[in-house]
This record gives sequence, structure tokens and C-alpha cells, in this order.
Amino acid sequence: MLGFALSTIAFFVAAYLLNRYLDDQSIDKNFSRKLLVGTVATVISIGAGWATDKLTGEEDTPQKSVSVTDAMQSGDPAQVIKALSGIK
Repeated sequence: MLGFALSTIAFFVAAYLLNRYLDDQSIDKNFSRKLLVGTVATVISIGAGWATDKLTGEEDTPQKSVSVTDAMQSGDPAQVIKALSGIK
């Protein structure tokens, strides 16, 4: 969750700073510029989220998944519904 929050903040900060830089360079505000700013800000945002996940170790947490067969054999209706719906 921390990675999502920081990547969202990184996106808006990167977009703002890129727009300011391109304004200083006197580049026209057209579709190509908006596409460039959006693409670069997205790449920076993805990198910030990835780095946050690597540093906090959230990426390495094991996910407990129960197979449908194990859920059916357990007889627990809640576990069967979770297994069939794909909820972990």
C-alpha cells in the first residue's frame, strides 16, 4: 500500500516538474507534449512503486493460496467460495 501511495505522489510531482521544465524551454502545449509528460511521469511512478516494494520487502511476502480441491475436501463453505472466486 505504501508503494501505491508513493507512486501516486511521484506521478504528480514528476508531471508538475516536467511541465515546468518544458515551459522554461518554450515548448508549445500540444498533444505530443502532453503524451511525453504522461509517459515519463508514468515510468517514474512505476519506478518509485517498484523501489518502494523492494525496500519494504512487500514484494517477497508469500501469498497463501488454497487449491479448489483442498477447499472442497476441507468442507468449509467460506474456503470453497474464496477458492472458486480467486480471493486469497
